[in-house]
Amino acid sequence: MRLIATARAQEGSELGRDVLVGRPDGVPLLRAGVRVTARYRELLLKAGISAIYVEDEDSAGIAVEPVVDDATRAIATRAVSSAYRSARDAVAAGKPLEAEAVASLEDIVARIMRQVDSSGGVALALADLASADAYTFQHSIDVCAVGILIGQRYYRTNGWTDYKGERHFTKLDERLSTLGLGLLLHDIGKLAVPLGILNKPGKPTPEEWTIMKTHPRAGIDLLEGSQWSPLVKAVVLRHHERWNGCGYPDGRVGEQIHQMARIAAVADVYDAITSERMYAAARPAHDGVRAILEGAGTLFDPDVVDAFARVVAPYPPGTTVELTDGRTGIVVSVPDAALDRPVVRVLDGPDGPCEISLLLESGIAIAGWHSHVGAEPAAALA
Repeated sequence: MRLIATARAQEGSELGRDVLVGRPDGVPLLRAGVRVTARYRELLLKAGISAIYVEDEDSAGIAVEPVVDDATRAIATRAVSSAYRSARDAVAAGKPLEAEAVASLEDIVARIMRQVDSSGGVALALADLASADAYTFQHSIDVCAVGILIGQRYYRTNGWTDYKGERHFTKLDERLSTLGLGLLLHDIGKLAVPLGILNKPGKPTPEEWTIMKTHPRAGIDLLEGSQWSPLVKAVVLRHHERWNGCGYPDGRVGEQIHQMARIAAVADVYDAITSERMYAAARPAHDGVRAILEGAGTLFDPDVVDAFARVVAPYPPGTTVELTDGRTGIVVSVPDAALDRPVVRVLDGPDGPCEISLLLESGIAIAGWHSHVGAEPAAALA
């Protein structure tokens, strides 16, 4: 299986993964196994799906294992959709959201945590093949998965700090579960933002941006009361704060920002860059990874970025790459010890198709990976 531009999909190609379009029941636009036709290709492009996974001869045997599998994604989409409906009703009534309305999300977090554990703690395929219309629900689910991955690595290395400033390495699963719930709800306050701004195809004006930046506090208004964990509230309120103080809503700096919110910030920006949004097309995983790495120590907690770099692969299996020796190929697998030195199935060259390990071939690398030119400034992302 490999990831290709939708416009280049050949008729007869077999779709490798489901394609989502924002239906609250989680039903995809097209299911894995469907053969691509000219009509389907047109339908995908019209829906804003710029890339799809296909099964073909060149990529035969390459396994693309998403952190969140299709069954979990469908269940999670229904649960998140239900929670958002309840929150929308609460906004309309001018009342806080009852914790009972999102009780099912705790089961979703537990399920995602199990899948993270089974993945070996490394994200090899995060792209959800969703249209911009699906962004609200799929972004929450993927940010939860990425954040739990980062949090798991971060807490095992750095522990978590309590209100006294004391560090602990106990009850990590409990900590991750709370983080996961906060991540699923991190954008709940956007329900108070007018749809005309949220769904605008172009970038917001300065006035619209000012309104957009109210959503963290709007989220806290929805989570009013002692029934909500203060840790969940910290994620919702602080996930747009930045390490150097340039974030919002309060411009907090460094360790003034809660640990969980620092993890959420990295997960949120990475997924935003690599997802289809109303005003920006999805960009490849290596662009998202590069933006996070470039933000270490300025936009993001460097320890969180270090944890991120150890669990999110810039070139996951199924990605087409160009090597520094001019050959092209498809990533087959990624070693845990060096996520940017994958095994590549070379498709051209004098010896014909073959597989090489960049971990063993020190003189060959992926072209352009060491260059940071062209990475979108993470600070510009909502």
